[in-house]
Amino acid sequence: MTSVPIILAAQFSGVYLRYLPFSREISADEKSLLAKRFLLWFAADFALTYFIVSDGLTYRAFKIAMLTGWLPYFLISMTVIRNKVPQHFFVFGMQGLWCFMLHSAAGGVVALLRGQMAEEFIPLQLTIYLLLFVALFKVEQKFFVSLLPSSKLFETPSLRWCISLLPVIIFIGTMLPIVDVTFLNTWRERLSRIILPIVFFLMYRSLSLATRRVEERQAREQKNFVLRRQTESLAEQNALMQSSRREVEEMERNLADNYDAIEKFLIGGKVREAMNFIGQQTKLLDSTAVKFFCRAPLINAALSMYSRRASELGIKTSFKIDLPEKFSTDESDLAVLLSNLLENAITASKTNLVAGATETTSKTN
Repeated sequence: MTSVPIILAAQFSGVYLRYLPFSREISADEKSLLAKRFLLWFAADFALTYFIVSDGLTYRAFKIAMLTGWLPYFLISMTVIRNKVPQHFFVFGMQGLWCFMLHSAAGGVVALLRGQMAEEFIPLQLTIYLLLFVALFKVEQKFFVSLLPSSKLFETPSLRWCISLLPVIIFIGTMLPIVDVTFLNTWRERLSRIILPIVFFLMYRSLSLATRRVEERQAREQKNFVLRRQTESLAEQNALMQSSRREVEEMERNLADNYDAIEKFLIGGKVREAMNFIGQQTKLLDSTAVKFFCRAPLINAALSMYSRRASELGIKTSFKIDLPEKFSTDESDLAVLLSNLLENAITASKTNLVAGATETTSKTN
């Protein structure tokens, strides 16, 4: 029947809109698998729709085909694009509201053209619906590609399902009153079916933009925090280098005196004292050096800086560094993260040392 292709085209418009929000994040293999399974069901859907309208395209047959034909496509999407069940429901609700709005608008156009709505005008209504869909194609693409809210909003289970089911509930609420109604008889009813989705879309868009701005501000603040930490780390590393250089210069100036002292110990037969003096000078030299832990300069600077800070506080440290030659994480970000961890560890160790010393003092008293 000539009405079958146009019904399938109307169904597939919804399938395409539900695909768009996930199109940027799924792999080429997932896209290929999705297309194959859609095509397989499309063949079965053609036969099923043909059977439903075999006795004629009545309004009852039309509603059965439209209200049930989407479900297999929806389930196929969930089996291919996995671990995103709340997002699938959210997208379904938004797509349902959008398509319902276009169907309502198409019905209103038919009522204007023909003066009334009747079963023989269903193909005309579907044709106008598809024309509206095509006319708004660019708007639909832009809106649905960026439809999904921030992933952070889906991290909390209760919030995740509230966000996901809200458009579904609104869609079901608009659909239920007309499931058993053949036609909308008044323009007030037609306009309400068009205005309600528009109002919801505007509200959602406003909230989405507000959320995006908050996230951008948080990202800027995080970036500024990282930059501040990098600046602080570089300043402290520079101070460490300057201090080490001054200590090395001091040791160089005292080098002749140190040789004289060692010579006097040896002439006097004081070998043990000479060895102790050499050991002291070696420890002093080690304390002035910026240690080498790894080839990454920023990470090495952070490790050297906090190693020396821990040593000054009497905290024993042991580092085992195993970094690949190339790593995807930005070196400066990794250095800042490592600095935070080491600073927290040193603070905790210092607190424990102070608490232990206080407890020992109290017991002694």
